[in-house]
Amino acid sequence: MDILLVEDDDSVRDYLYEALVEAGLRIEGCGSAEAAMNLLNADHPPNVVVTDINLGPGMDGLAFARAAREICPGLPVVFISGRYSELRNMLPQERFLPKPFTTTALLRAIEDVRAAVRV
Repeated sequence: MDILLVEDDDSVRDYLYEALVEAGLRIEGCGSAEAAMNLLNADHPPNVVVTDINLGPGMDGLAFARAAREICPGLPVVFISGRYSELRNMLPQERFLPKPFTTTALLRAIEDVRAAVRV
């Protein structure tokens, strides 16, 4: 899998899933951090995680990213949110996109975090 997409809003997740598939990426989509944790595998990690910060009840996207990196150290993450306008103290392999954003901006953020890990 290229991208692990974690978004609790079904319509947003479906839209992003389709947009990323159209861009030629292999996607696995989940509606919660807990479901996404079940897909993480240290032997075959996703290339990038795209996660909403506000995921409803349970673990939020920030906590998910921390937990995911315990399984897959250095995992690149693109955070998305309609409630936050920015994030501070981000790692080099992290990007933030406030909603709404364009597919082009998301693809650019994915490439940026991939490149940060390759350096």
